[in-house]
Amino acid sequence: MSNAYEYFNTLTLVFYLMVGIPLMFFVILYLQYQEVSGGLQVTENWQLIPHVLIPAATVAIIILSYRVYKNAISQRSPNKFREKLRTFHEVSLYKYGLLSLSNFLPVLGMYLTGEQIFAGLYAVALVVFSLNRPTLTRITKDMSLTQQEQQWLKSDRDFDELP
Repeated sequence: MSNAYEYFNTLTLVFYLMVGIPLMFFVILYLQYQEVSGGLQVTENWQLIPHVLIPAATVAIIILSYRVYKNAISQRSPNKFREKLRTFHEVSLYKYGLLSLSNFLPVLGMYLTGEQIFAGLYAVALVVFSLNRPTLTRITKDMSLTQQEQQWLKSDRDFDELP
């Protein structure tokens, strides 16, 4: 990461990759159910593993991703600009990985049951994930950037040239 463009480009690429992989599986599986059985089925019989554990694990992983993210930032408490950016990048990767897992679990539930409820759960998990896209505002808020650091992040200057 030598400048703001490369920094955001790398983060955004990882973000969309983590969103896109479960999405690809969801679309393939959804289309397969459309072709084979005319679409997803309504849930008629509730079972412990698919109908209770998968949604519970999805919610738990979403909550865990936020806690891990916040705790990692507070434990490191970086002071310098480059340290703040590096910290944000590293902890965001963990958060994106956990959120990607939370998106994959409903796809697994849909694969196991072929039921509509998992498409809805996937949509909710996808919306939560999409709210975590790396933006200037998010970095500024989460890393407590000063006005000067915000200007550096908006500029096209090389980060190695900064104090």
